[in-house]
Amino acid sequence: MSEDKEIQFNSFETGSSEGDDKPVMPVRRHFDESTMKEIDNPYQSVHTDEGKAENPSVEAAGVKSEESNAQKAEAPVSPASPASAASADKKAVRQSGSGLRRLVLIVAILVFIGSAAVIVKFFVDKQQHIRNNEDMANKVEQLEDNTAVGADGIFEKYRDLYNQNHDFVGWIKIPNTTINHPVVKAPDNDYYLRRNFTGSHDRRGTVFMDYRDHVDVLCKNTILYGHNNLDSTMFSDLDNYKNMEFYKTAPVIEFNTIYHNYKWKIISVFYTNAEDKDDNDYALNYIYPFMTDESFEKYVYEITVRSLYFPDVDVVKTDKILTLSTCTRDMDIKGQGETNARFVIVARMVRDGESDEVNVNAVVKNPQPRYPQIWYDKYGQVNPYKDAERWFPEGVEY
Repeated sequence: MSEDKEIQFNSFETGSSEGDDKPVMPVRRHFDESTMKEIDNPYQSVHTDEGKAENPSVEAAGVKSEESNAQKAEAPVSPASPASAASADKKAVRQSGSGLRRLVLIVAILVFIGSAAVIVKFFVDKQQHIRNNEDMANKVEQLEDNTAVGADGIFEKYRDLYNQNHDFVGWIKIPNTTINHPVVKAPDNDYYLRRNFTGSHDRRGTVFMDYRDHVDVLCKNTILYGHNNLDSTMFSDLDNYKNMEFYKTAPVIEFNTIYHNYKWKIISVFYTNAEDKDDNDYALNYIYPFMTDESFEKYVYEITVRSLYFPDVDVVKTDKILTLSTCTRDMDIKGQGETNARFVIVARMVRDGESDEVNVNAVVKNPQPRYPQIWYDKYGQVNPYKDAERWFPEGVEY
């Protein structure tokens, strides 16, 4: 999954990448992020009259006046009165405050314009992303009945998409959701986190397959990753499966590769953590493509006890499964996307000759799903599974 925080979809894979697009992934082995305006205050100049009167009285008066003028001339010139200075200071303060207010107003306007631009770009990018995916979906749906296969074994209905991007490996579609997307696969699990189908930057990314999975002959566990932007793009609508009633409307997923068509019956819907620290130094390792049949049986138990409800679908050790993984904010303590948690859907492949019908009325709610410790901490509950046995995959190949 904050909205621009980088999502580590696979905290368990190995591999390396170059540049800021391909960070090195950690290895997990449990086995063999105002100027104030200057105000002038000039002194007043005083001039005296040097002439003398002829009349003595006038002269006396003149002398007196001259003396008075002389005293005035000799007296030091004083600056403006305190009242005048105070008035000037107030004027300076007013001018300074006015300038500060103008500055604040300008900054506020710039911030508003910048925020508006970001919001507009967000919605423009979103709509462009949706249109691009709808265009591809429409082309594929028009060719849905085309079962022709090329010399290389690729369905002709997918030929145009494959020619556009050789990373294209299949198509996923889920009823009653907006999930109707191409699936790609890169040499690592980072490349398509922030790239669209054509490889251009797109914060919503593209649905992609785990880099270790095979396409021609599917592995025991095929893992697909997609962002949850809370806006109905990519894997955001997987959130609907938190509601058991919604499950009843879409118990079967369609995921086809460029070589084969497949349908998958959902067997588990659960929360999990991607970092050990959020569950007492343990994280369920649900993303390994390869497991032995025996280890797989134990894994099915682990995802069953965690499931929010129990679908009426059986699983045997020879089955292959499809895992859909996206981020979730349901376990954030502060609600700021700080918890590296996942919401996961697991479905098993419809067997040859088996009906793809599911008795959705037989689904049963799990009275006590096993959650990561962070979930119990958020909701103030005691973790009954704190000391439960920990499962680790066996028979892993690379």
